[in-house]
Amino acid sequence: MAEVFTKPSRRIRNMVAKELRLIIKDKVALLLIFVLPVALIGMLAYVSDQAEGGLMGGGEDLSGLEPGGGLPVNETETSSGLILGVIDLDTTRTYDGPDLSENYTDALREIAGEIIIYENTDEAWQDLYEGEIDAYVVIPDGFEENLTLNEPTYIELHIDATDMFSGAAVQGTVQGATILFRLSKLWIRSEVFPMMITEFAPPGGFVESIFGSFIIVFSSYLGIAMTAAQSIVGDTPLRRMLLTPTNRLEVIVAKVFGYLIIGFFQSLLLIALWVISFGLELNTDFLTLVIIMSLVALTGSTTGLLISSVAGTRLQANQMFLFILFASIILSGFFIDVGAINDWLPLNQGMKLLLDTTLKGFSLFDVWIPIAKLVGFTIVAILAATYIFSKKPTLG
Repeated sequence: MAEVFTKPSRRIRNMVAKELRLIIKDKVALLLIFVLPVALIGMLAYVSDQAEGGLMGGGEDLSGLEPGGGLPVNETETSSGLILGVIDLDTTRTYDGPDLSENYTDALREIAGEIIIYENTDEAWQDLYEGEIDAYVVIPDGFEENLTLNEPTYIELHIDATDMFSGAAVQGTVQGATILFRLSKLWIRSEVFPMMITEFAPPGGFVESIFGSFIIVFSSYLGIAMTAAQSIVGDTPLRRMLLTPTNRLEVIVAKVFGYLIIGFFQSLLLIALWVISFGLELNTDFLTLVIIMSLVALTGSTTGLLISSVAGTRLQANQMFLFILFASIILSGFFIDVGAINDWLPLNQGMKLLLDTTLKGFSLFDVWIPIAKLVGFTIVAILAATYIFSKKPTLG
């Protein structure tokens, strides 16, 4: 009985060793897997050193967002679909009419669509941390008094630094609500200035942490996928190996493990460079980072193997990989909002895992859903690659 499992495991170990030898001999593959990501991080470090302006780190205030510069309110469709928290700390009553802080909250509700009222900032911060709300607004004490006296009036707008698109939408929503609030009172001189505070951005730089995480996940996922895309269609000795008792599932599993090992070492290098180069103080431990990045590399290897099993020639594999490459960049959710697609693509889930653990401090148990999605994608890709590979009468 033990022999039934011993022989396949021995064959898989031998094939993993063979795969690693082939990868190590391929200097171009090693260059793309290890040197290119390092060059990208170095370029980001250089740009960061040369930049004098740009986005600010977590906990810093960005004031001066004058509401007069916001977009006009759409009379037919005002709701932005955001969920905002509001903490009303104002106790002043100097205005003859209705309570101004409540009026401002109503304006936010009309523009945002949904408002959650909190008694304190701790509860709102926790919900922002867990993604229950897109942002929260703190209306300080003295809000109504300052408006009545035509003095500058500030509110605090707390946004999630890890959600770039939500942050931009929140700023537009708050500016639109401010305009609507002023128009309702026919005020011209009185102003409300949002003071933006970014949460969950670690010390070391906002751009470096956000864009650096994209480079790392991008390099780990697509770098391994690029090399694995040639692993079946370009493996000439595999034709002879299939004449032995070796089955195609064993071949796929062995190649996945081979590229997973390479991805593990690539992850060690990338994470170390990312943290050391920018002096980041991440909210997670090194082991968690390695586990997440190894999982990303695992999905990258299965993506490449699926491509290689479908392709009939090396040229076809290259073309299919380029399609996956550009599609992944466009749909990554980093540059444009891709909606529900963002919840399923491997690259996007890898980004979510990295940001939630490094910036928000989530444990692996807290992010089990994206982990389950990546594991599920891996299993489906392995089974699909095995099935397609088994239907090929010959290797291209």
